[in-house]
Amino acid sequence: MKIGIEFNIFNSGYCRYGDKKYIKLKEHGFSCIDFNMSNTNTEIYTFPESDKLLLREKALADDAGIEINQAHGPWRSPPRDGTVIDRAERMDKMKKSIRLASLLGCKNWVIHPLMPLGADDTVTGNEKGTWEINLIFMKDLLITAKEYGVTICLENVPMAKFSLAKPAAILNFAEEINDENFKICLDTGHASLFDDLSLCDEVRRLGDKIKVLHVHDNKYGKDLHLMPYFGTIDWKAFVVSLKDIGYNGVFSLETSAPNTLPDFLFEKSSILLYEIANEIING
Repeated sequence: MKIGIEFNIFNSGYCRYGDKKYIKLKEHGFSCIDFNMSNTNTEIYTFPESDKLLLREKALADDAGIEINQAHGPWRSPPRDGTVIDRAERMDKMKKSIRLASLLGCKNWVIHPLMPLGADDTVTGNEKGTWEINLIFMKDLLITAKEYGVTICLENVPMAKFSLAKPAAILNFAEEINDENFKICLDTGHASLFDDLSLCDEVRRLGDKIKVLHVHDNKYGKDLHLMPYFGTIDWKAFVVSLKDIGYNGVFSLETSAPNTLPDFLFEKSSILLYEIANEIING
């Protein structure tokens, strides 16, 4: 199983290495990245020549032997999906993000559900409205994804009172869409925040609908994006569950060494993170 890591070309700790950042990733053991396109205020969306910007990044990654396995589409917190105008703006950015992911040679594109009626819709009784708005939106988005040969991977989220938060709800939604270009990103840290869930049971429940992973640890009921073993997840049991469903995708970390660390400590921490992931996978 290949090991990947989240990567932001604007504020990752690897940015300290300039054009050699992908080479450093490779030296530290990583072979894949999750390319972060979540912030729509960056040059990816605002720069007129964003295609050139991303093609340059792809060339640097290719030269270093780094695969762009997945990309994270637009996300903002707090969400702003409540009006038709808001959702039209999101759709425009998301379609651009899908096209740019394809430009990077990336086939897997991760996105959160819309929260048009708030993140507490189970309290306000708006679950049906949330479902219907997301269904219309995602079916429209799927047309663009299929055009560019990209798979939308809907991610479970950590909002305890949101109807499309848990993996089972994401699975039901994916089954309703029922398309080969619409799968699931299982976020381990998000799922672990629900006391009534077993992460391993959720892996087995989702089965082959899991296309990509966001791997990180959590504790204290907070979404801390900790390195594995720094939280509450049983990682050995998790890998067994992945093997049980025949998962052969990338073990993609959504955590990283802090970019505030001095160079020598950042390097040690990044290598340690790779070694932790390698130990989990291979024992």
